[in-house]
Parts: sequence; C-alpha cells; structure tokens
Amino acid sequence: MKPVLFIVFMSLMNIPQGFNDRRIIVIADSEFTGDVKRQIDTLKEKTGELEERRLAIFTVIDGEMEAVFNPSEKSKAFIEENKANYTVGATLQVYLIGLDKTVKQTFRSLVQPEQIFEIVDDMPMRKAEMRKN
Repeated sequence: MKPVLFIVFMSLMNIPQGFNDRRIIVIADSEFTGDVKRQIDTLKEKTGELEERRLAIFTVIDGEMEAVFNPSEKSKAFIEENKANYTVGATLQVYLIGLDKTVKQTFRSLVQPEQIFEIVDDMPMRKAEMRKN
C-alpha cells in the first residue's frame, strides 16, 4: 500500500492548489485608450510565450473586467472578486499576478512582453515548470 499512497501523494503535489494561471491585468481609468490597445496588441503578438508561461490577460476599464486572452474560469472569478484591489492611476497600469495570487510587479506605463517573461521565468514555480519540461 505504501507505493500506492506515495504515487497518489506525488500526483497531488503536481496539482495547483486553487490557481491555474498567472494573470496580466491592464487597467485604465475610464476608457479603452490607445495605450491600452497598444499594450494588449504587444502582448498578443507573443501568444506562444504567453501560453507557455500560463499567462492570461484581462482588462479592467472603468471597473468593468474583460477577459482578453487565455482566461480560465478560476481566473475570471478571481479578477472579478479582486478588481477593486488594483488601483487606477492617471495613466495605464499593468499588474502581473503570480500563481499564488499576489502582485509580482506593477508597471505604470507600457511594458514589453520580454520584461514580463523575464520576471515570470525567475519565479520559483516557473523554474520548477521549466525543469519538468
């Protein structure tokens, strides 16, 4: 019985507990601005890299959340429940949320996808994912 329990335990360790993707939230005060569009377009040019890193993209404009790329139901619910926690400035805000549901980085202007990928690739859980593959 011990080998069976060990296999079950190890398989449970590989299941994310309550999260299944990292999130990028692009926030603007009251309208879908040119900067928001440029940010979304720049990110979506790297769909393969976004998917590889399990990144989902959302916008929150004037308090309304919209799923833009690769959202899961859990992520949609998480963003909807927590959108009030992400402040809106006078300019574009971009939040990177990790698998542990914490803010990993806040950007106050357009950010290049490679900057986000570098931060994600340096996260312990991402390093573990890369070692498995």
